[in-house]
Amino acid sequence: MKLKFSLGIFFIYLILGTSAAYATHIRAGEIIAERISVQTLTYRITVVGYTDTRSSVVFGPGTINFGDGREEQLNTQSDFSLVEDLGDQIEKNTFVITHTFQGPGKYKIRFQEFNRNDLTLNMDNSVDTPFYVETEINIDPFFGINNSPVLTIPPVDNGAVNVRYIHNPGAFDPDGDSLSYRLETPKQAFQRNVNNYRDPDVPEFSTSQESGATPALFGIDPVFGDLIWDAPGTAGQFNVAFKIIEWRKIDGVFKEIGYVIRDMQIIIENSNNRRPELILPPDLCVEAGTLIEEIIQGSDPDGDPIKIEVFGEPMEITTSPASYDPENEFQPQPGIVDFTWQTVCNHVRAREYEVRVRITDQPRSGPKLVDIKTWRIKVVGPPPVWNEIEQLQGRNAELNWDPYVCASSANEMQIWRRINSDPYQPDSCETGIRPGYELIGITDMETFSFNDLNGGEGLAPGNTYCYRLVAGFPEPRSGESIVSEEICITIDVDVPIITNVSVEETDTNSGEIFVKWTPPYDIDKVQFPGPYTYELLRSEGFTGETNQISLGVTSDTLFTDTGLNTENLVYNYLVVLLDNNTKIDTSSSASSVRLEPTIINEAIELNWTFNVPWNNQIGEFKHEVYRNRTDAEASDADTFVKIAEVDVTQDGFTYLDDGSFNGVPLIKELEYCYYVITKGAYNVAGLVYPLENKSQITCAMPDDNRLPCPPVLTFEGPECAAYVAEQPCNSNLFEHELSWTPDFSGDCDDELSGYRLYFTPDGEEGVFNLVREFSSLNLNTIITNLPNYRGCYYITAVDRSGNESEPSNVVCVDNCPVYNLPNAFTPNGDGNNDTFIAFDNPFSQCPRFVTGVEIFIVNRWGTEVFSYNSLESNENDIFIRWDGRDKNGNELPASTYFYSGKVTFDVLDPTQRERELKGTIQILR
Repeated sequence: MKLKFSLGIFFIYLILGTSAAYATHIRAGEIIAERISVQTLTYRITVVGYTDTRSSVVFGPGTINFGDGREEQLNTQSDFSLVEDLGDQIEKNTFVITHTFQGPGKYKIRFQEFNRNDLTLNMDNSVDTPFYVETEINIDPFFGINNSPVLTIPPVDNGAVNVRYIHNPGAFDPDGDSLSYRLETPKQAFQRNVNNYRDPDVPEFSTSQESGATPALFGIDPVFGDLIWDAPGTAGQFNVAFKIIEWRKIDGVFKEIGYVIRDMQIIIENSNNRRPELILPPDLCVEAGTLIEEIIQGSDPDGDPIKIEVFGEPMEITTSPASYDPENEFQPQPGIVDFTWQTVCNHVRAREYEVRVRITDQPRSGPKLVDIKTWRIKVVGPPPVWNEIEQLQGRNAELNWDPYVCASSANEMQIWRRINSDPYQPDSCETGIRPGYELIGITDMETFSFNDLNGGEGLAPGNTYCYRLVAGFPEPRSGESIVSEEICITIDVDVPIITNVSVEETDTNSGEIFVKWTPPYDIDKVQFPGPYTYELLRSEGFTGETNQISLGVTSDTLFTDTGLNTENLVYNYLVVLLDNNTKIDTSSSASSVRLEPTIINEAIELNWTFNVPWNNQIGEFKHEVYRNRTDAEASDADTFVKIAEVDVTQDGFTYLDDGSFNGVPLIKELEYCYYVITKGAYNVAGLVYPLENKSQITCAMPDDNRLPCPPVLTFEGPECAAYVAEQPCNSNLFEHELSWTPDFSGDCDDELSGYRLYFTPDGEEGVFNLVREFSSLNLNTIITNLPNYRGCYYITAVDRSGNESEPSNVVCVDNCPVYNLPNAFTPNGDGNNDTFIAFDNPFSQCPRFVTGVEIFIVNRWGTEVFSYNSLESNENDIFIRWDGRDKNGNELPASTYFYSGKVTFDVLDPTQRERELKGTIQILR
């Protein structure tokens, strides 16, 4: 019978130093923390200890430290305790104690008790070594509720010499956070390891694996948590520890928010017993609402009875948990259990559920052996269901769908679109959308329609637009539904549709573009009987109305536009439909095709761009690339030959000419000229397809070596922090000093005429603009009166023929943001330190390069008292200026308050654009 010692007796024995008084007993343990109130920071702390029943010492007189400066004796302060006999000389002791934390923070909850079992082989003097475990929780108003992982499989399994040992804690996170696993060294106190710990796989304890391979292995799967020792070579008891870490996705980044450490004992015995074997069903993927009914089988090679147990989150969840039958029974082998789980919408999540199945044999003598396997079940959202699609006036599409069956669990409906049908069926367990679709809208789950305005421009007549829906589920569980069926609509051709904008002549003054369009096939001829005429409008650029002019009114549906600078400019066209000289509507705009060469050593890369309403990316229509014969005039289109057909659905609108099409390398000193023919289509019957349109002719020489070498650019100063620290707080003029050194080391032109300096304020990916030109004698400059400190430069060298080098190294300098907050203020109305305000003096403390600040202040109970977002204020005041009153204008008492938030900086480095604000502020009265 278990003896119950009082706390006083315990300390008497402790003082006497009699080791028999606290005879060894602790095998394993962990701490679980569960928040039980959303109003207060109250947690239910569960301390679980596994003890040796051969000891008469009661588990529980140890000390629990909550990490906030307070600690209690477990057996005197606990709200609840339970003792369970697990058999095989193991007892499970559960103590529950309630604790309220005073405010947000990271807390390490620690438990220590004397003593570990005697004769643990992989540490020194275990009989006099305290048992210690810890759990960390992170209380943060911005993280939401945080509970620690739950461990469902007790560490009670023994092992045999030369037989692989396996344990899995069966952990899951009740908040849906992700888990990882890592080995730890067992400890005897906070930050103090046990004495002379050795991993079990060292040659002292084991030399080979179960298979006979060497060396022995010991480790834990970082993703699934299988703790494996393959294989013990020495009989005896060993202690190991591992950490179960929880990760939550916050602002798109996974952050560690807590952990649980399990310290456990492994007892190895000599035995001829062989390990039982499991047969699991295949991993499953089901739609929420599916009833899962599967059989799990097991057998034992020695013919011993077996027990199959099922652990994991599906067994523990409160909403429609899984079950199995028979439960906790040994049965003759081969044995089976029936697993049943009625899945519901609340089970949908991105990660699979991990069902841990343990099989245990019952030998006539020797240790029971186990095997543990993981069966994975993924529950996905059912596909949304369309209702109808309808074209509205203004060439808009109204989409309607049925209420989503899992609307109570999902939080958004995503609307995806593509041109032309892709009637694919998702693969088994495939969720979300495939590439080739554009996300055009997101609605909440109370909305069942969406109006596709195509960015306000309306959908292009003659095109077929196809849509799919995907339901999204909220973090931290996340997850997506299976994609819906597609629903398509072809936009009526009730206006002219342009079919051709083709460059027929390339020239700076006498270029020509052929433009063609169709009549309005689907127009309401009762309302608009005709006759129809058309006004053709031309503008410069791919889109827009830059330098727009009218080319006249015609009853024809084709036009050749002449006198253009097709060599250097892109043009776009609109057709205005007139009924008896009254404007009815306009077509979508369509641009010419622009071909740009990029010179690469002994190769030329071609890229073409356009903006057209038809689909120019259809697999069956290959775009064609033409190159002139090197013995012909570049301007003579008849001398060009086709060198490539490009599948733009796979390769994009690009082609690299390295001579491979005919096996003849490009010659550096020759100029090569090109044009491309794009090919596309509407989804309109009666047109001749493909729609073919030519680019302008462009020429280039594949000779890098004749260009000057890029110079080497250096930033000389001033250093940002030192510079701004000497400037008044409102100063906004800066300067940069640069120098450069020419490079003549390569095979490049060394006869230079000058340099060109380029600058962008937007980082290396920004658009660089020419800011200065220098003669070849200049090797430095100072750029003054800059409105900002940040920016990037490069410089090029120019030879006497006007050839410009590649850009030099890019030199970037960044703003040095400053934002400091005090830790106390005195809102007493004396005009001195009356508000919580960012420092504005001395100059080194001034807010610098700050674009916005957002702050959230709570009292020690986590209740909001003040919040502020400068970007939502009229003046974008970044100083905060809190007067110590709550949201209702009431004066707050003198106390310590906790703030969190972020400050946004004007910097190039994206990782430095936001800084977390976190700290305390005291109100002194």
